[in-house]
Amino acid sequence: MEPKDLRPNEQLKWRVAKEVDDLGCTDVAIRRGRTKLGCTRKTMLKYVQWYQGGDISLFRHKNRGRKPATTIDEATRTKVMLLYRDTYHCASYAHFAEILAEDHGIHLSEGTLHTLLKGCLLVSPHARKATRRAVEKELRARARRENVPRAEAEHINAAFNVLDKVDAHPRKARSKYFGEVIQMDACEHVWVAGAGKWHLHAAVDDATGEVVGMWFDHQETLAGYYHVLYMILKLYGIPSLFHTDRRTVFEYSLLSKPDQEKDTHTQFGAACNTLGIGIDACSSPQFKPRAERLNRTLQGRLPTEFVRHGITTMEQANAFLWEYLPIFNEQFSLKVERDLETSTFLDSPPETEINAILAVVSERVIDAGHCIRYHKAYYLPYREKRGKMCPEYHRKGTRALVIKAFDGSLLASIHDQIHIMVEVEARRTHSKEFDPGPAPKKRAPHIPGPDHPWRSSYLSPRILEDHIKAKEDYLW
Repeated sequence: MEPKDLRPNEQLKWRVAKEVDDLGCTDVAIRRGRTKLGCTRKTMLKYVQWYQGGDISLFRHKNRGRKPATTIDEATRTKVMLLYRDTYHCASYAHFAEILAEDHGIHLSEGTLHTLLKGCLLVSPHARKATRRAVEKELRARARRENVPRAEAEHINAAFNVLDKVDAHPRKARSKYFGEVIQMDACEHVWVAGAGKWHLHAAVDDATGEVVGMWFDHQETLAGYYHVLYMILKLYGIPSLFHTDRRTVFEYSLLSKPDQEKDTHTQFGAACNTLGIGIDACSSPQFKPRAERLNRTLQGRLPTEFVRHGITTMEQANAFLWEYLPIFNEQFSLKVERDLETSTFLDSPPETEINAILAVVSERVIDAGHCIRYHKAYYLPYREKRGKMCPEYHRKGTRALVIKAFDGSLLASIHDQIHIMVEVEARRTHSKEFDPGPAPKKRAPHIPGPDHPWRSSYLSPRILEDHIKAKEDYLW
């Protein structure tokens, strides 16, 4: 009769050892037993000795009842589950493993996290459709079985609201040189919970996959791409070519005058033309697959990084990008040598030239008050005359080109002459008649030093001698 306290594999060893013993431990019997168990002759004889001794406990595995060395304790398991569910549910397993190691000192592999979190009915936003469906099915069955409130079930399943649905693009050969082709694009996403959707403008090098510039804005705007270009110029230099989509920021065509497309630049195109950067636009997403894939990666990582660093505003996010850029590139970009032979970046111009190149030009008309209205404010043009800034008054209807430099300063080109725009106050902030003037500054009394001539009660010998000599000359 087979012992019942043994596991199936242990019962098999006991049964084969019994058969071999019943056959008298002949060579044929031992060979058949080895074949059934897949063991050596020495091991087979050991099992037979255990059977002959009558001690069934010898067939039990020595680690029975012991926890594996890799077992995660319940406290750590609960902490990991709560962190992912409540804080980092937008992160992938790989990113979450990095966060646990850096911030919490918990070192778990990506596979371990997958097993642990899936057992808690939590899935990565990048999980496969089959996995998501299975977990969602189990979650609904569990909610019905355990009468879990709907609000709690939705909270557990919060990851399903941020699932990545971007389709993969076909492979495309990379460029040969670093800086040869820069792919630019913008994506809309909820980067900070409760702050609405922001647009992230990003640029990635086609040869190395290195992110060369990023900037947030409320919309996909010229200012956003200007900031990306500024970051490229400051960190790397002047690239050779941009691959973009057909946004009006990069190109436009007039239906009435289609021929102007070849000779007319957008403001971004004019800046690139001044720097010697080409622009190649195409409406197909496959034209810039590195940028599309970058958007997917950033959507999975940046929201989690913002939570880690307590970032809640767009200004904080843009300042953080300058710090995060080298960290991201160190992890995801290709490790290649970026010397003169593998880079096509040229030296960037000085800061003053960059400020003028990345300018926004718009046409305005001077009104009856000799002012220029720009962004809900009125400005009076000034010019330097005889070393002094003086206002200039032009007729109503005079055309002016308003130039907003990259640093925010405003200039106006009127009759091919550059003017400085000074804002006219809508209401005075101080009244000379009714508001008290500034208190006069108190001057500190001047106390002469101890060696000052005023403190001398007598004339020095030299001065006295000169005085006597002058008096004698006068008398003579």
